[in-house]
Amino acid sequence: MQSLKLKTQATAPTAPACLKDALALSKPLLSPSETADILSSCGSLGPDPSSQHFTKRTKSIAYVMCIADQWFQLRADFFSQPQQYNDFSGGYKRFYQELPATFLGCQATQKVLSAFKTTYNLPEKELILVQIQTSHVDHNSVDQCLTGQGIHSDGADRAILVCLERNNVVQAESAIFSDLRGQHAVLDPFVLKEGHALLWQDNRVFHHVAPARLKDPQTDGSRTVLIAHYPAFHYLSGQTNPNNTLGTNQAAPSKRLRLHA
Repeated sequence: MQSLKLKTQATAPTAPACLKDALALSKPLLSPSETADILSSCGSLGPDPSSQHFTKRTKSIAYVMCIADQWFQLRADFFSQPQQYNDFSGGYKRFYQELPATFLGCQATQKVLSAFKTTYNLPEKELILVQIQTSHVDHNSVDQCLTGQGIHSDGADRAILVCLERNNVVQAESAIFSDLRGQHAVLDPFVLKEGHALLWQDNRVFHHVAPARLKDPQTDGSRTVLIAHYPAFHYLSGQTNPNNTLGTNQAAPSKRLRLHA
């Protein structure tokens, strides 16, 4: 497996315990110029075949690791979520375009990764899966789910989601719940603004993104986010994460995906 050494910022001091121990939190993280830098560093995103069953999405991915305060990218172009966490499109390898070296070389990308690592005091030499994805909204998809999963866990221990761009969309509220039915909110539904981050303990709570609507119904819209998960070795093997025993809502049999590479 090939690795690529890139310039990085020094890791920030350890986050206060109140942040590290919070089930979920949201905070501003990036300036408008920094979100623009990340978007530019990604190039054109690749296709997401699974999104034919919900809101159309484009996506590129990268597996990254911090060693001695430097970030490395490991070459792998797929991930596999067990059906325990994703009854809709889990249980098979999902292949995606890899993010280019310019993505990890971007100072704003490193700022996000360092904030994630610092907030949860993540250890070095551990794999993190990073995804950049754009949901493409038109008049046919305004009521469709953005993820295809509803309220769910991604099967990791910790996660961060940063909104990079909202183009002609409203709503698409994020929320964190302590239960799959959404009856007990940890964070009530809110709009994650451009440059703001949502961090949560993925092995203790569930998250949800509501459908987006068009601000101008005559024009298509989009929502682009960066999402990162720790740890990520199990996404390569397709095995369950022993630290995450949360389940998932059952998808209707007619909507379940059983696609195999």
